[in-house]
Amino acid sequence: MKKIYQGIIRNFPYRDNDEAVFLGDDEEPLASIIEQDIDDFGCFLSVRYFISDKEKSIDKLTEDLIKKICGVGNSEYSDAYSECTGYLWTNQELDVGGHDLIAELDSNVGKYLYLEIDYSNEPKQ
Repeated sequence: MKKIYQGIIRNFPYRDNDEAVFLGDDEEPLASIIEQDIDDFGCFLSVRYFISDKEKSIDKLTEDLIKKICGVGNSEYSDAYSECTGYLWTNQELDVGGHDLIAELDSNVGKYLYLEIDYSNEPKQ
């Protein structure tokens, strides 16, 4: 099951947490939404995401990534991309391949996020 989450990264208080990470107009923290999706779709994940200064299509994000990888200079945008598999998550933490995704998103508040997660009940081989 593939699910896409996208929107501007926001940071607001939620319950006892003073700095919960939200996405777009969601009224629930991103980690809480993904926790429910893990319960519904499976705990083995393949995660890909892009962070951009403004909203772009996945085609434009991919094009900019290729330009960056190929060493094309003077790229118009500074996008960040990461592809990791297998993640654990607890409470407000969202670890992807040993990296704290929530901390990375928190450091990019106000930027656009395109996050794609493939859920599975079995690990990829």
